[in-house]
Amino acid sequence: MPKWNNIGAISKYKNENQWLVEIEGRPVALFKYNDNYYAIKNSCAHQGYPLAEGNLKGCMVECPLHGWVYDFTNGNCLSLPNKKIPTYKIREKNNCLEIFL
Repeated sequence: MPKWNNIGAISKYKNENQWLVEIEGRPVALFKYNDNYYAIKNSCAHQGYPLAEGNLKGCMVECPLHGWVYDFTNGNCLSLPNKKIPTYKIREKNNCLEIFL
């Protein structure tokens, strides 16, 4: 059953734009854009390559394996409009970040 999972203090995520976090053994790609945080499944819909290792441009992440591009704010694949990856709710609570998974 999904629940809010604490992934650490917000200060841990202030200096970069992308991270790989694990929640109960599940990899999640975490991104920061315009001072907002976004969490998506860390797996390209094409061949499962980790998106946390992708190239960022604005709110888009490009899979480094074959170049599929995703909008990490909503999970939409911009390379193929019929593809999408799961997104996860994220919130700030007590100076920590939490992901609903």
